[in-house]
Amino acid sequence: MSNASDRLFANRYALDVQISSSLSSPVWRAMDQLLKRWVTLILLPTSDLRSVKLLQQCQVAAANDRRDVVSILDVIPAGNISSPKESATQDTYVGIVTEWLDGETLDRLLIRRGEVLPVDQALKQVGVVANTLMHAHSLNIFHGRLRPHNVIFSQGQEVRLSGFGVDAALLGADSDEGAAQDIKGVGQLLFVMVTGMWPSGRVDSLPGASSPDANGQVVPSQVHGGIRNSVDRLYQRSQDGTYQTMRQLVDALSVGEVETSEDLQSRVTRFTANSVNWVPGRDDKSSRLRASVIAGMSVLIFGWVGWQLLTSNFQKSDAPIAVLVSPLPSVEASEPAGQILEITKTDIYDPLGDNEENFDQANFAIDNDDKTAWTTVYYNSANMGGKAGVGLLLDLGESQKVSNVAVTFTSVGQAADIYVTDSPKIDFATANRFGVTNPDEVSSEVTSADSVSGRYVLIWLTPDLPKATSGKYQGGVVQVDVTG
Repeated sequence: MSNASDRLFANRYALDVQISSSLSSPVWRAMDQLLKRWVTLILLPTSDLRSVKLLQQCQVAAANDRRDVVSILDVIPAGNISSPKESATQDTYVGIVTEWLDGETLDRLLIRRGEVLPVDQALKQVGVVANTLMHAHSLNIFHGRLRPHNVIFSQGQEVRLSGFGVDAALLGADSDEGAAQDIKGVGQLLFVMVTGMWPSGRVDSLPGASSPDANGQVVPSQVHGGIRNSVDRLYQRSQDGTYQTMRQLVDALSVGEVETSEDLQSRVTRFTANSVNWVPGRDDKSSRLRASVIAGMSVLIFGWVGWQLLTSNFQKSDAPIAVLVSPLPSVEASEPAGQILEITKTDIYDPLGDNEENFDQANFAIDNDDKTAWTTVYYNSANMGGKAGVGLLLDLGESQKVSNVAVTFTSVGQAADIYVTDSPKIDFATANRFGVTNPDEVSSEVTSADSVSGRYVLIWLTPDLPKATSGKYQGGVVQVDVTG
């Protein structure tokens, strides 16, 4: 059997590693043998009913070649996978070739930061996305399914937009409203940037916003503090049809950005616009006495007003108090209430690689010895060369309730997603994540308020590995304890 790097699609693209993706179709990093460059390759069997739509929409979207778009480089209606040692497979695929981009998607950025973007930065970034879509609309090209994973921050912190022609064809467009749907999508991206939550349910490993209203409507300030009414209004108008064109939304975002930068100055101006100017009177005894009395009374009045303003902020109000939901999945450290569960077997989990990530060290992660550890192989880059991750799979022997997972890493800077499942093969697109570790600490305890049942616990090390003393990048786990 040949290695993945020996396999060629359409006699041109050498398959390297399969990439984790929310698309319901295999996505590969591949080497373009003709132009000697990395590309992203999306494959869909021609027998799949979606293949015709994928082909048609990507042929249209390929005309959009702006710098701020992850461009479609090639569209192959039918191709086979072959290798020098094997004859070509009989299966044929539609192949969509796009730019390979080293960057971080919006959802990954929010999870890694553990906090939302500042409002002024969010308005600026969403403005870039809106400008990109405005140009696409001028070519009669629409996205139709904007999600956090479509917004990519490149290494130079440029904002790039992906998924044109692909996401809507493979996963279904949110609606057939074209420009109107993209306007709604931009508003939803603003919502997630300032709250860390998607306004209409869980998306891309980010939680959904829960509405405090009975009618189900929710605005950013209802789920996250420190957001002004102007941002709420902008979001609402992007959803209710107020903006008929992307140009109108771009202009509104520009105004919102200016309002943000001038907000503090305007508040100071309002307080100082009608300031009191003290003009010295006649230098006689009665005038000095009158001035002293007025000054004393003014001090008392202003002191009383200031005291009322200060204390009123701490008095109870008849208005209902909104309970703010945490914007991102939190990592809570607590003492486990149950007992440590026995781990009957450990193995590496490397579905996107060669299953040789130091598999012989797997048991070191459960031996209660802080001098031993399971480590990944060394990588030349923190993002594992584009691979979506590698993990450690723990077998509990049978399905059991899990309430707490404690992980100690080999160094600070390693982040991991934790999954509890009954299957040893995890579908990342549909699996419910148990929690996320804190990359700022070498040890993390992830606790669930409600126990989750499953036989397998996966510690999935995500890209952005810490730098090792050798100068390369490596992750690792010293100890894992699972509590029921």
